[in-house]
Amino acid sequence: MNKIVIIILCSLSWGISWLANAEPLPLENFAKPAQFRTIKLSPDGKYFAATVPKENTNVLVVIDRATNKSIIAYGFGHKEYIGSFFWANNERLVYGKSYKTQGRERKTSRGEIFAANIDGSKRVQLFGFSSNKSKIKSKRGERASGYLQHSLPADKEHIIVRASKWQSDRDAPDKLYMLNIYNQKRTLITKMPLGNISVITDSNGMPIVAKGKDRNGKTKRFFYTDEQWLEMPKEHPLSKYSFHSISTDNTLLYISKSVNGGTSGLYQYNFKSQEITLLYNHPIVDINSYIRAPGSRTVIAVETMLDGIEYHYVDPLHPFSKIHQQLAATFPNADISISANTVDDKEMIIKVTSDRNPGDFYLFNREKQSVDYLLSSKPWIYPDDMNTRKLVEFSARDGQTIHGYLTLPKAGSAPYPLVVDVHGGPYGPMDKWHYNTTAQMLANNGFAVLQINFRGSGGFGKRFKEIAYLKRSTLIQHDIIDGTKWALSLDNISDNKVCIMGGSFGGYSALMAPLIEPNLYKCAIPMYGAYDLIYQMKNADYIDGSSVTIGAMKKYGDNEDFWRKESPLTYIDKLNTPLFIVTGGKDTRVPPQSAFNLKEILDEKGIQYQWLYKAKEGHGFVNPENKKELYQKSINFLTKHLK
Repeated sequence: MNKIVIIILCSLSWGISWLANAEPLPLENFAKPAQFRTIKLSPDGKYFAATVPKENTNVLVVIDRATNKSIIAYGFGHKEYIGSFFWANNERLVYGKSYKTQGRERKTSRGEIFAANIDGSKRVQLFGFSSNKSKIKSKRGERASGYLQHSLPADKEHIIVRASKWQSDRDAPDKLYMLNIYNQKRTLITKMPLGNISVITDSNGMPIVAKGKDRNGKTKRFFYTDEQWLEMPKEHPLSKYSFHSISTDNTLLYISKSVNGGTSGLYQYNFKSQEITLLYNHPIVDINSYIRAPGSRTVIAVETMLDGIEYHYVDPLHPFSKIHQQLAATFPNADISISANTVDDKEMIIKVTSDRNPGDFYLFNREKQSVDYLLSSKPWIYPDDMNTRKLVEFSARDGQTIHGYLTLPKAGSAPYPLVVDVHGGPYGPMDKWHYNTTAQMLANNGFAVLQINFRGSGGFGKRFKEIAYLKRSTLIQHDIIDGTKWALSLDNISDNKVCIMGGSFGGYSALMAPLIEPNLYKCAIPMYGAYDLIYQMKNADYIDGSSVTIGAMKKYGDNEDFWRKESPLTYIDKLNTPLFIVTGGKDTRVPPQSAFNLKEILDEKGIQYQWLYKAKEGHGFVNPENKKELYQKSINFLTKHLK
């Protein structure tokens, strides 16, 4: 393997760490959003493109690499933002649009798609509602949201777009179009067989297979043959699998399923022979991500995550596998993602992240065998100042092994006060090894942070997740409580100074766990959690009678008696823990009335609490000033009860 020389082009990549003075970093450093989320290289390698923030908006900037100067900057204006983007060819960029509407902090999208040449010409709206009154029906603005299905790297004039009609229900079938990125002409390819469905297309953008749920919540699979959808018979070899992508030559379908009820396995299906081959399965964790060759959907490797990141090459002889292995060795103890237009590109952009690094971008030159630093997503965060996220495991009360991450402070001395930070979901999401803002913020202020992947979490197999269905107030809380007690037994953790916090389901747990163990936690910070489950299960945005609702009932219960039994409000008389309650007025996932119902009961009982309400915030704070206020008040609250 050739040695790669790393060249640092920008002094911002390495700062002088000032943690030595033992003073916590400014909370603004943790509250600010990333300055750069991605940077992309044009197919001919002559230009960079990146979105750059401005006051109340952003712009898409194109840099001429020969002169290192900006040649164009696209923008929409006040409170309108350019979203994701990509190079369609050497001269043309395609990008989305989002808005910050009055009364809301979180940006929203209408599914509009735009395109423009890098010389500023031919800037048009390709898809979505607009004032376009063209006499040509296929060019008129449409009251629908568009989502990129396939960028068609080999076709320089078209993309594939999935269109979802406005004001339709979740189960209304979408349409698939081929869209000309110059003249806006769209050609209908097909109407989907279901609304709640994922579709896999081949290298030409044509649909091949699909998997989804009908209005009754029943899983169905389909083939697309002779321009029509045919339901897959139950006896077909693919009838038990999920579909991911198709190889460049359209001969292999990459699929997955749980192996013997446990963790996920990656398989390949040969269309000609109909043979299915297991490519990879990890005994403890699910596949975290699939690594594909640039400009194609061919899977060359998978990534797993436990104690850091590991790569497993299922096609080790593929040219991109060799490139990936070389770069992974260059950045050990990190997670790399490589962006290129084709596997033959002379230059590629690498994003490097880790448990202490929110992201650095580099330019890899294959001919020179060099890696040049470009920029950082958060240049004010120095990895050397951040704290290592240590993989931990413990045995729950029934003997089940539970994993999690423990982040310890650098400053101060052990034993440290502990904060248990519970992730949302609960079914599917998980705490990951990567850089975590909350954990780093708390550790930087002297608190040890434990994050537990309790049963119900994703990442540890089908059985591990599904065993916790209908058990969010029992089994899951027991795992959280058992993890707390385990951590308190460690030599470097205080044996009795612990608080619990979390958002969404984490907010639910931050109230429920102290009600189950009234003397365990010194304080709790429940944020935008569902405390009144009867109200929640009648008013959340996923309760609309669709297939999504049916899935929710399977996990959360389908009757008021059960919801009442699982509601923290039912047990509020057992409360013995100081609360700091946080909620946002525009939350549709967990409507804020649940927090107000908790507030009303506490007021009636004369129980003191701390309260933070932001009328414009939704399911999680996004405004940097609001996040800074939340962090500061959380630190003050934790310090009061733990130090």
